[in-house]
Amino acid sequence: MPSASRPADHDATRRTLAGHDLIATASGYLTSDIALALPFEALVAFKKLLLQFFSVGAWTDLDEQELSEVVAPHINEGWWEHDLGRGLTLAYGIREGRFELWAGGGGTPAPSIFDRVFAGPVVPEATPHPRKVKFTTGGLPAPGIWYRRNDSGKPADPRVERMFAEPDVTDVMVAGDFVTIGIGARSPWEERLEPLLALVTELFADPGAARHRPERTREELMQEAGRAIVAGRPEELHLLDPNVETDRKRLLHAIDADDPRVRRIAVAVLLESNDTDIRTRTVTRGMADPSRLVRRTAVDAAADTEDERFRPLFENSLTDDDAWIRWKAVRSLGDLGLDQSRSLVESLTDDLDFQVRFEVAKVLRDAG
Repeated sequence: MPSASRPADHDATRRTLAGHDLIATASGYLTSDIALALPFEALVAFKKLLLQFFSVGAWTDLDEQELSEVVAPHINEGWWEHDLGRGLTLAYGIREGRFELWAGGGGTPAPSIFDRVFAGPVVPEATPHPRKVKFTTGGLPAPGIWYRRNDSGKPADPRVERMFAEPDVTDVMVAGDFVTIGIGARSPWEERLEPLLALVTELFADPGAARHRPERTREELMQEAGRAIVAGRPEELHLLDPNVETDRKRLLHAIDADDPRVRRIAVAVLLESNDTDIRTRTVTRGMADPSRLVRRTAVDAAADTEDERFRPLFENSLTDDDAWIRWKAVRSLGDLGLDQSRSLVESLTDDLDFQVRFEVAKVLRDAG
């Protein structure tokens, strides 16, 4: 039985879904209940509208009408409601000949970890990316260096090496006046902020930086974070959310930047997108980049997805002139299962690089 009307907290809940990494769960329900019943020519428009719905951007009456025009001609009846956990509900179906999509339960936000004044020399701030926090450390603004956990080699900065000793830290950006920390989806910031704040303060705080800040609300902090990102320092690209249209457009523009460090960040962040087409285009572009730095990031980020669709790209990388990329491609194909890639992997048995030869032997042995 359909709910009586759209929840009053509909828009707040849409934004909450992204913050709690529930978009994949919600999209899964919509795929099985709705998308499988749509003809191929309607799927692109359906997917585009879902990306807009599951974002912090506006969802207007025109968007709702467009979604109904895509779905209603192909689904005559039915109403679905799904409990997404955390008190959030997703509901959709046909009402009076129209397709409607609702979300509810997020109207009263839980107390935020940022709803207080931080008295220490380092101040954490929310960012548009739900798994990254920016720590203002003092000092003068200066270009930053971005480190990812799986980057080849040991971090040149021992402070970053210490941060990666924390098992849930996925990436670290060190700039002149701030540090940002990313953590895995299974590690809530509600539990990790205090220990990571203490560690960042120990390692990065500028003892000479004065910090006199008035108390700010959670909303002010979020607005401030959004303005900082829009302002456009290249080292803040990694804080953008690839599932938000405006952020995604900026990242897609950055992937063609002259600076390979900027292209590298754009590739890595776009590969966090919920859109399969975006991920595929990004990997294809990144693995063909003239910069070894960008190609390494692309093959490494693609390997993390364990997506079979990237197999041809891993196979192409077996002939890269960079030994680390060849090694990572061999390992990635082994993780996917050698199958039709066996002969290509076997061709590297006598590779000039010892690590590549060792990985080839291991993958062939494991495959039997």
